[in-house]
Amino acid sequence: MSGSVLLWILLALAIFWGVGVYNRLMRMRARGFAALGSVEKHMRQYGELVSAHLAVPGAGPAPIAEYLPPEWAQLLTLLQTLDHALKAAKGTPLSPEPLALVSDAFDAVQNAWLNLREVPADLVGPAVPAAMQLQWDAATAKVQTARGGFNQILTKYNEAIVQFPARLIVGILGFKPAGLL
Repeated sequence: MSGSVLLWILLALAIFWGVGVYNRLMRMRARGFAALGSVEKHMRQYGELVSAHLAVPGAGPAPIAEYLPPEWAQLLTLLQTLDHALKAAKGTPLSPEPLALVSDAFDAVQNAWLNLREVPADLVGPAVPAAMQLQWDAATAKVQTARGGFNQILTKYNEAIVQFPARLIVGILGFKPAGLL
């Protein structure tokens, strides 16, 4: 009789331990989802900033890219690519491939912005107004902070998945390693 009681106690401990591991990993994933939402919100500020700058008063949304200087048209195209990558990442959150696409698209937007800032001034003035540069730099600081927080959360999540006792049941529970930005 004492053997069966001991077996039931061990079974109960294993179940409670499994539930604890599951709850811990789910909390970590939820934090990752929230951090991805923050990154997405801050990255979308770039599109809003450029659209507001390029919009003609009373003409509605930003002008068509073919009527813009090539640097601005390239930036708009890359911002659309970033938007599509963010939507894909939102559809399959924490998957490595969509997050890598977001990271690549973000880097391309930043490079296009740097190229645009380096365009020499003409008779109209600088290619990028000083106020817009300040707003872009503020948005970049927010994105970098959110991106760093996201990567830190998912690094801890990935470490938790491969820790010894948890890795015994992680595959059964359906947890997979997450990608980073």
